[in-house]
Amino acid sequence: MAVGGKDNLVGIDLGTTFSVIAQLDSKANATTIPNKDGDPLTASAIYLDGDTAVVGKAAKQAAAVDAGKVAQFVKRDMGQPVYSRRVAGRLFRPETLSAIILRKLKQDAERRIGPISKAVITVPAFFDDTRRKATEDAGRIAGLDVIDIINEPTAAALAYAIEGQRSGSGPAAALDVPGGSLTALVYDLGGGTFDVTVVRLAAKRFETLATDGAVQLGGKDWDEKIVQYVAEEFRRRHGIDPLADEQRRDALAALAERSKILLSDLPQTPIECFHQEHALNLVLTREQFEELSRELVAQTQIVSELVVQQAKLNWGQIDRVLLVGGSTRMPMIKEMLGRVAGKEADDGLDADQVVARGAALHAGIVAAKGRESDLALDESGADDLKDVVVLNVNAHSLGVEALKGDRYVNAVLIPKNTQLPYAASRVFHLTQAGATRVRVKVLEGESPVAADNIQIGECLVSQLPPRLPAGSPVQVRLSYGENGRISVVALDMTGGAFAHAEIQREYGLTDDDIEREAEFVNRLKIR
Repeated sequence: MAVGGKDNLVGIDLGTTFSVIAQLDSKANATTIPNKDGDPLTASAIYLDGDTAVVGKAAKQAAAVDAGKVAQFVKRDMGQPVYSRRVAGRLFRPETLSAIILRKLKQDAERRIGPISKAVITVPAFFDDTRRKATEDAGRIAGLDVIDIINEPTAAALAYAIEGQRSGSGPAAALDVPGGSLTALVYDLGGGTFDVTVVRLAAKRFETLATDGAVQLGGKDWDEKIVQYVAEEFRRRHGIDPLADEQRRDALAALAERSKILLSDLPQTPIECFHQEHALNLVLTREQFEELSRELVAQTQIVSELVVQQAKLNWGQIDRVLLVGGSTRMPMIKEMLGRVAGKEADDGLDADQVVARGAALHAGIVAAKGRESDLALDESGADDLKDVVVLNVNAHSLGVEALKGDRYVNAVLIPKNTQLPYAASRVFHLTQAGATRVRVKVLEGESPVAADNIQIGECLVSQLPPRLPAGSPVQVRLSYGENGRISVVALDMTGGAFAHAEIQREYGLTDDDIEREAEFVNRLKIR
């Protein structure tokens, strides 16, 4: 419970397939808070029917019988203007659907620990600024003050290291040696996203060296391999495509996920598929599944090797390989990592819960540093965390669109894997006399061609002094914060005065939008 009127400290892993909320107690110990059913994991699925929203296992099961009312894998659409399919006959913002999941986590947790108003929410390290803002907005719609955003691999490393030190065992035991440190590769394969991050862990210091990944790669893609395999067999035997029916596709996806999980423990599993009075019965072996998934495993191996190179290390300099995300339970993942890293991957902490616990620890670090003085943490708990330093890097280069000859290029200001926070500036010149504003396109990405990158939005510099001559210089300063969010400052170099500057996002929510969506979510009966 919250102590002395202070707010509870919580961290939330808002996942593609499952979400988790964890609490940090006054002694700075992180524990997962079970949902109303007593489960530590809440399925990130929503069943909408009128003014009722069912979130979790029941909603996931409903997809097999009433797919049109169910939203799943919302995280994959974060940053997009709308969720990829209609739910209960209407289109939704991904932020709104995510907010319903967050409200469910908050609601169930409050039954056990009391009021929650503030939280740290995790995001994949590879999320760009648009997706990070969408995650923050989802928290606001859910009635949460998001005190920080933290990368999932960083959160996992915090939990591995801090909890390991306290127990005197596990991956961080070496940190008990004065001056000791270790270099770890965090391999994070969730239900819908994939990240690899190299971190250097020392007592009180957590430094990210390099990160990379893919937003559209996760356990769902392994499920899809089984779906396609079964559908192909069904077409071959019966001449009918079961995937043409949306409800049958969702049922088959659920069957594929169960089969994938079984194959992590069993050498084979039976599969039954029924469609239009036809049946298919087959046995899928682990060897077949691994062959079907070979390309996906290879993708993660390539990214892992690339990140080690970007950290300017070799595998011999990686002390530990830490597993995060439920999809890392597939034997093919541990086998691949053991082969390329030359050491067994470490699954010492629960791969599904470690990120949320790390987020709760990060909430404690924020509180201990005095940035959130009304959060519940006693003196001994604060002493444990107040000197912890967490250093992140940006997963994407940050630049602006610039005209070079007859083509638009990406003028990079901050290269990827730069230690954050960091800022860089570029001088622009007014193209016409008397102009009072400058418009600059802000890009995230590595391609030298401007159009091939993610356009975060347009940076509008306005309220410049009147009557400036053509060619007058205006300095635009872009910065990445510690949490990977982007901000902008502009300076009129002629008069030396700061100008008004903001990034205008094409699809981002305004404060009025957030208030409207929050009213909708608040009206729902969430179960």
